[in-house]
Amino acid sequence: MSDALARALAGATVVTPNRRLARHLTDAHDRAQLAAGLRAWPAAQVLPWTAWIAAMESEAVAAGALPALARLPSHAGVQLWRASIEADGTPLLDDAALAASAAEAWEHVHAFGTGAESWRAWAGGNDEPAAFARWAERYRSALAAHGATDASSAADRVVRAAPAMPSWRGRHVAFAGFIDMTPQARRVAEALVRAGANVDEVPTVGAPLAPARRAEYASTDDELVAALGWARREVERRPEATVGIVVPDLAQRLVGVRARASDVLGVPPEGAGGVRSWNVSLGEPLDATPIVGTAVDVLALAWSTLPAGRAAALLRSAFLPGAGGGARESRARIERTWLERGLHRVRVVDAINELRRSEDALAERFESVRMVASRTRRATRHGWVDAWREALRVSGWPGERPLASPEHQAAGAFDGLLVAFAALDATAAARAEIAGDEALALLAELAAATPYQPESPPAPIQILGLIEAIGLPFDALWVAGMSDAAWPRSPRPHPLLPVRWQRERGVPRSDAAGELAWAREVAAWFRRAAPVVITSHAANGDDGPATRSALFADAEAIAIDVPATAARRMFDARPARERLADPVAPAPAPGERHRKGSGLIEAQSACPFQAVAATRWRADAWPAAAIGLTPMERGILVHAALAAFWRETRDHATLVALAGDAGRYADARERAARAAMAAIDDARWRRVPAAVRALEAGRLARLVGAWLDAVELPRSPFTVVHVEHEERLVLGALELELRLDRLDELADGGAAIVDYKTGKVPSPARWIADRPEATQLALYTLARRAAHPLAGVRAVVLGQVRPGDCKAVGFYADEAARWGAPPVRNPGAGIVDWPAHEARWGALMHGLADEFVRGHAAVAPRDAAACRTCARQALCRVGEASAPEVEEEGE
Repeated sequence: MSDALARALAGATVVTPNRRLARHLTDAHDRAQLAAGLRAWPAAQVLPWTAWIAAMESEAVAAGALPALARLPSHAGVQLWRASIEADGTPLLDDAALAASAAEAWEHVHAFGTGAESWRAWAGGNDEPAAFARWAERYRSALAAHGATDASSAADRVVRAAPAMPSWRGRHVAFAGFIDMTPQARRVAEALVRAGANVDEVPTVGAPLAPARRAEYASTDDELVAALGWARREVERRPEATVGIVVPDLAQRLVGVRARASDVLGVPPEGAGGVRSWNVSLGEPLDATPIVGTAVDVLALAWSTLPAGRAAALLRSAFLPGAGGGARESRARIERTWLERGLHRVRVVDAINELRRSEDALAERFESVRMVASRTRRATRHGWVDAWREALRVSGWPGERPLASPEHQAAGAFDGLLVAFAALDATAAARAEIAGDEALALLAELAAATPYQPESPPAPIQILGLIEAIGLPFDALWVAGMSDAAWPRSPRPHPLLPVRWQRERGVPRSDAAGELAWAREVAAWFRRAAPVVITSHAANGDDGPATRSALFADAEAIAIDVPATAARRMFDARPARERLADPVAPAPAPGERHRKGSGLIEAQSACPFQAVAATRWRADAWPAAAIGLTPMERGILVHAALAAFWRETRDHATLVALAGDAGRYADARERAARAAMAAIDDARWRRVPAAVRALEAGRLARLVGAWLDAVELPRSPFTVVHVEHEERLVLGALELELRLDRLDELADGGAAIVDYKTGKVPSPARWIADRPEATQLALYTLARRAAHPLAGVRAVVLGQVRPGDCKAVGFYADEAARWGAPPVRNPGAGIVDWPAHEARWGALMHGLADEFVRGHAAVAPRDAAACRTCARQALCRVGEASAPEVEEEGE
């Protein structure tokens, strides 16, 4: 620390450009006093610019030098800008982003302008500056109407107050860490001098220029990992050192940088004694912290709805009562229930109902939340904050366990956010009441726009953005991203301000010359910030190949290896894998409960492992919420419609008679379709889009008609004996419970078994393969033979009921049992030796049943299609070295 800076910290008010530098200078002053042997000393007065200006403004108001005006919070300012923009009446794609851009332009106008209302000169045109001039006039008028001011205007108010502030005479103010003070800051400094204050500028880094070294890496990720590994080695070599890593685009890469830092520097980022080993200068959005996200979602569920996934995550949150033990598991199962019911968005009553089914005490808490919400539908912002606080209280947020320090700080930040939300009443006309959806949307927007980072002790490794690093001293510094494409930065004038005005006043990013001068100054600061300075760049950036920045052309080229990350080291140190073939599962125990439908045999044929996983483990695929009806639900409706039609019609003769009367025929199909709609419960229908509900009965009626016309009418006479008929079948030690879609009695004797399918049907040849498909037909045939030995089956048919493609395929004992005309190219197709056919099916089904009972569970899919519809690959690991051919087909 230089002598000038030490003197300033001892007796002056030190003003810094940002909060991080202010904290560093305060800590440095305290360390210096301790090193001098002092046990007590006056605290250093160090404030970031915005806080200092606010304090000076408040002091002038208290002295009567300025009128008392309400300070508009930044959140409220953005809302006021949005209202000013919306007054144009022009539809916008993203009014929130435009409002934020307008607020930034307003800051530039004050920081780099002359203090006058310069935007008025831009009015009258049709370009962006003219639009900003309109919005600025409305914004200024709104501020005046509410008796408010904002942070951008505060410095100019201080300038106006200075002549009337005799208490500022003799005051000592030192500006520290500013590369180039804005014209507005210069005006403040000059006004203080005229008022008799002593104003200085002191450097925060005073070391001579350090020789820079540079390194090149293949990618930005390699560059970051190398920097983190280097920082770790520096701290391990010198535990007392402070090492900085500057990442210019830290805001855009924040998540990835945190992940890499955790990987290279350790997880969690805590050193011995609970001291953090590293720190990132930028915080995450407040709503990204779990404790605040839980609070926002509780409120959204109470007054609106949540997507099913978010609502399920809310129920599992650690910040609600009863989050541990069995309650967490029962709450986790609720998501599956919602998805199976096609519930896309969840209301609080949906959550209450499911919680009550598992006798979860959280149900009564959510019922209390619902009651609070029912009492408040419109309110002022203050009113909403009161209702929200009450809802969170009765919900049990933030849970039962003691909060860790970062969680406690986040909860405090959320409380501050609610205070800021209530302050928005200052900008609302006559404290206007707003609806719940609008209030929640605004709260969520504020939470997402509020950065949060918990306070923590200084860490030896600091990862910073470019601006945050300026002015800070280090023992070693790595500056990443110093490529020719990124440094100096390319010009990017503000789109709402005249480019010429920006360039004349030196607004950042307004022209290339200004950026070059600023980059040179920053480079000099960095080279004075530490005795060891390394710069780096990636040879292959986001915008293509790059080389080093010309501003570090004299830097010595060095090579610093990219270390293996912790994950890579663990992977490399893994033990050799032992491959063990274990195709046999424990045989089902007597009395073991498992699924016993026809799907068991079909699964055993498709893949033995699938049968065990599906029927014994019940390892089912995670359901996916669908828009409208799912394919399974459409299949249920088709089956129900055909069942309803045949319960009423009963036989072929009645069908032929109906078909002769178009009106009666249509009525019968429509009655069947309407009856089928009851196969899906009312609660599910309420969640289906109205257009789907309105059209579904008509779709069903048309599809039933297409099936009847194409397949049933051309048949020989028959009578429908059973629909949705239940049968039992014993295969060795296995007893199955079956449900036949339909059983017909043929006019010339015998029975026909009918099974409907709304998808594509496999060819009959595959029904009798060694690994057969459509095994339910074989099972139905065997069950019928077992139950009625003397009543022979003469036809087994799989009906494809699809729009525009209705057909029946099957096996027949003789030509008279055939459905429809025989194929022209192969007239005998489908005619089989029925006793031999039944025997073949019996052998196949008994063999599959025996496999299941013996525990045969090999990962042996019948074909790629068996894997596409299984969704259990995470368990069976199919597609690895043991089954490369299936992996190839699946892809």
